[in-house]
Amino acid sequence: MGALRSYQADAAGFALDALSERGGAGLFLDMGLGKTLTSIAVMDVLHEADPSMRFLVVAPPLIAKYSWPDELAKWSGLHSLDWTVLDGSPRKRLEKLESGAAVTVVSQGLLKWLDDNVDRWPWRLWVVDELSGYKNPGSVRFRVLKARRANLNAHPLPSGGRSRTAGPKARVLGLTGTPATKNLLDLWAQMYLLDGGATLGPTMSGYRDEWFRPTRVIQGPYGPQAVEWEPRAGARRAILGAVAPECMSMRASDKLPDLPPLVEQDHWLDMPKATRRTYSKIRRDLAVRLDDGQEVTAANAGVLTGKLSQLAAGCLYPDPDDPTGVVEHMDDTKLDELETIRESSDGQLLVFYRFKDELERMRARFGSDLHEVHEPDIVARWNRGEVPMLAAHPLSAKFGLNLQEGGHEVVWTTLPWSLDDYSQANARLNRSGQRDTVVVHRLVERGTVDERILDVLAERASLHDSVMAALRRP
Repeated sequence: MGALRSYQADAAGFALDALSERGGAGLFLDMGLGKTLTSIAVMDVLHEADPSMRFLVVAPPLIAKYSWPDELAKWSGLHSLDWTVLDGSPRKRLEKLESGAAVTVVSQGLLKWLDDNVDRWPWRLWVVDELSGYKNPGSVRFRVLKARRANLNAHPLPSGGRSRTAGPKARVLGLTGTPATKNLLDLWAQMYLLDGGATLGPTMSGYRDEWFRPTRVIQGPYGPQAVEWEPRAGARRAILGAVAPECMSMRASDKLPDLPPLVEQDHWLDMPKATRRTYSKIRRDLAVRLDDGQEVTAANAGVLTGKLSQLAAGCLYPDPDDPTGVVEHMDDTKLDELETIRESSDGQLLVFYRFKDELERMRARFGSDLHEVHEPDIVARWNRGEVPMLAAHPLSAKFGLNLQEGGHEVVWTTLPWSLDDYSQANARLNRSGQRDTVVVHRLVERGTVDERILDVLAERASLHDSVMAALRRP
């Protein structure tokens, strides 16, 4: 495909070699480097060599619905692939399966349905888009692909069971820009899908015991249980060295020298005294009685952390088992700062929030100037400059929205713990085609859990950078 940039051609060539030699390949490419187009090129080369070959693309919902069909259509003059997207009613999906298209695109959420309805998969290459979404080996999506990856033709189910197999021996191409944003334990499930355990071992427990040591142990129902781990001495280098033959990374800063920089600007705010009293009390006592008589409790450390984040956002949610509880409005410190940023901004603002109450208060304050990502034609309207403020939750907007043509300022009213969510969301503006420096405004309240989130994001960014550097090709 002549449309490929040189680095995309290099990535496609690497993937084809790794697929042939090892049965799996991981392309760990930063957002905006064209993972979709590169994968189309890989499929086109394989299809040209064997026109009977069929491909399965598994992607997050928005990417499956919009990005893949859009890219396949955009470059249709340069490849020989026909395609279908499994959407609509179950009956409609079954009809599309009967089409025999070279490329079948399916959402992650429909993998279980696909597993239940197709005994023998005809797809000989699976393209797993956003591979990092499979890092949890207990998830349904991972278990479905793991079972198919094992190719049960060689190990049929007991008499009376129905063999769900990968059909012809499948190869797997995994795509992500964030392979390890929390810790190196995240790599095991992703690599298992690529090579069936050849690199990091057949089990998560075996991988963990060999390369990690426990750093926090709690008393579980069956005795001591490790809940936090860290790599043993030399483990990071050994693990990354082991995965290097089938994985390659690319950074946007290396391959897109004209991409404007991203600048993070922290806005340090002071929590009002009344909110601070509530914050300190629930942190100390794990419970607080509000002025209206409502009592809010924190049953464990995880719940407490959530409550503290709510208070830093200016609200406090009732206990889930309180049928009469209401969300308590505490203060508008962050909304006041958001309005200040808006007044000084030279264009549209993309605003990421974490709690629904933040969105409801933004709606009340900014009225018709505030829009949401589910609105019709919102991307086109944003890119035409018709949306003063666009509110989005990172989980609903971190994939599939290319907004770089309409603005260059992001505001986080409440930061996420996940570096993946944070980086992917910022990449809606910080990607190829952006003309201006991207400014990411982060609203942070002093002396609160907000500061801890900043530290965690920085720690995870350091790990991510080391992984990407270790797998970079010259």
